[in-house]
Amino acid sequence: MHGLSTNTLLVVMQCGVRLRANKVAFSRPADYSQRVPVYKRPFFTSYATSLWIRFLRFSLQSHKKLEGDLDKAGLTPPQFYVLATIGYAGGLPFGEIGHKMMVTVSNLTGIVDRLEEKKLVVRKRDDNDRRVVHVVLTEKGAKLYKTKIPLFEKSLAEIFVVLPRPEQKELSSLLRKLNQEAPAS
Repeated sequence: MHGLSTNTLLVVMQCGVRLRANKVAFSRPADYSQRVPVYKRPFFTSYATSLWIRFLRFSLQSHKKLEGDLDKAGLTPPQFYVLATIGYAGGLPFGEIGHKMMVTVSNLTGIVDRLEEKKLVVRKRDDNDRRVVHVVLTEKGAKLYKTKIPLFEKSLAEIFVVLPRPEQKELSSLLRKLNQEAPAS
């Protein structure tokens, strides 16, 4: 009927839409709220799109939980990411931190500024190349890093507890593969 899919026809019939010679006429049903179809599957035609939506939903939910946990420490996720990155490496040049976090140096500057205001990091010029600026944890920053990493890891473990260890390893492997194969923007 006019090249419409079965789902579209269902909506057309339920909403009181009449098709006449390429013209559409709408009539509102008595109880419209009970006639809106509920789909059990996503309406995307590509499985990749559905997969991406699931990944995004998980990412947003886990980010929200971690954001709440970090808020208790007075940190934003990007600030904690900087602390964790330089805490693990023992201090890094700005450009390398930006590369690891996938942000521009200009975005990183604001994050580091706020961490400096909190006395958690300091900037140090490279002894051999004055153009290079390293970001290093202060004593206060190192203490925060050492005390918060176990709490952060506990929060992450709670997020992934639904997956047995072998599935966590498989997921890690798959994500690593996707990150390596992702097209550059």
